Amino acid sequence: MDSRNGSKHVSRIRILSLGNSGVGKSCLIKRYCENRFVNKYIPTVGIDYGSTNVDVDGRKVSVHFFDTSGSPLFEEVRSEFYRDMQGIMLTYDVTDRSSFIALDAWLAELRHNLGSPNEWNLTVIVCGTRTDTGGTGGRQVSEADGRGWADKHSFSHVLTSAALGNGISHAFHTLFVQALQMKDGIRQPGVAGGAIDPDIIQAIHRLTHAIDDFDKMGINRRSISRDEVNKAYRRLAALVHPDKCKAPGAEEAFKALTQARNNLLKIMTETTV
Repeated sequence: MDSRNGSKHVSRIRILSLGNSGVGKSCLIKRYCENRFVNKYIPTVGIDYGSTNVDVDGRKVSVHFFDTSGSPLFEEVRSEFYRDMQGIMLTYDVTDRSSFIALDAWLAELRHNLGSPNEWNLTVIVCGTRTDTGGTGGRQVSEADGRGWADKHSFSHVLTSAALGNGISHAFHTLFVQALQMKDGIRQPGVAGGAIDPDIIQAIHRLTHAIDDFDKMGINRRSISRDEVNKAYRRLAALVHPDKCKAPGAEEAFKALTQARNNLLKIMTETTV
């Protein structure tokens, strides 16, 4: 948390990792938080906890990770945490098809604890690990299989490699953005990820949460010009204008866009006088 800005400017989200033992859940989190890969496998007992502070599209976020054991012995422990989460990383190993098949059982456990997906107040993304195919069995789950399963359940899908660092930032950024959108009411439970254009969701998120007007409009302050401001305005207005866009938060985003454009044009007028 940045104490200079006060806690009121810091959003807090809780993330739970799920998946069979040995699929690399802890390795993903450690690679993201510490930018290092631990090759030695040490199974998680119960639940491990960790936290980090990140910037998500100009928004300060305190992320709290709850890294769970995949053992059936700890199902009762896991069940105590589900309802306090904003995001779940559901993980399988592309070199172990049994871990992919087990996704159905993990989804059943989620439903047992949270009810129908339409009732979930959290977001889920599916991560395929070990895409460097370092395992002795080689790759056993194709990208099409993994993405097909995720699409069937309206989840985002990302392939990763903790060993190489591939896909790590993308996976966590996707999870954080969706968790914040769910928390803010922009993303609705049970709605397919493709039901609303991702560009619209991203634009609404930036316009309603970025503090700086340059960040809201995606303009480089070093190359600002009246033409650039108006081009950015037209591009974003085409996405979030409430006459065309019915996504939650569009009206608020359009008001923020209009105000940001007016502020930047005013700055330019004052500097040229």
